[in-house]
Amino acid sequence: MEEDHFYIRTEGGARFVSSMNIVNIVGPIGPANPMIEKEIAFSTGYRQDIDAGVWLTDWFGLAVETGFALNAIRGNTQGMTVSSSTYWSVPIMAQLCFQYPNDSGFLPYLNLGFGGGWNYFKIGSISYPLAGPGSTLSGSGNDMNTAYQIAAGVRYRLYDQLSLTLAYKFYGTSQPTVDMGDNQQVTFGSPVTNAIEIGGNFSF
Repeated sequence: MEEDHFYIRTEGGARFVSSMNIVNIVGPIGPANPMIEKEIAFSTGYRQDIDAGVWLTDWFGLAVETGFALNAIRGNTQGMTVSSSTYWSVPIMAQLCFQYPNDSGFLPYLNLGFGGGWNYFKIGSISYPLAGPGSTLSGSGNDMNTAYQIAAGVRYRLYDQLSLTLAYKFYGTSQPTVDMGDNQQVTFGSPVTNAIEIGGNFSF
């Protein structure tokens, strides 16, 4: 079955963020801040993406991807308390796209993405009650970082132009450094995320 060259794809699903350290805090207490090297954890979140691409051959194409993702920040087993804290990210990726054409109706695909990732942290309160002065972090800030992604999935063709998709996405960025206010600049560990998404692919 022949296929149109251009496509738009949208996918959404659960996102899982690996725990990350607070690498450094530049502020009033500096390197003595008890929050440095503490680890924060994340609840299961949501990711939504949209891709636009073109197949240059039956098996190779190019695409761009953007979207958004959101996870709540939660406490861990080190006595941390967290309230009203979230982590947002927006990928802006160029992708090399590969697929395996066949007559079964199921088309496996693999996308390799490179580009940027916008990271935004909104911290209501993260604290270690017994850690002393500087043991509470709050504020909000963002940073734009280099990003990479590997996406593997399969799409099932319902009609000539419409397919259903199922995909796994491994996504990460370099370490974000954000100005949180109150003269605090916080560097977080490199975010690493995994997502399972379903969606639709429209060819034209």
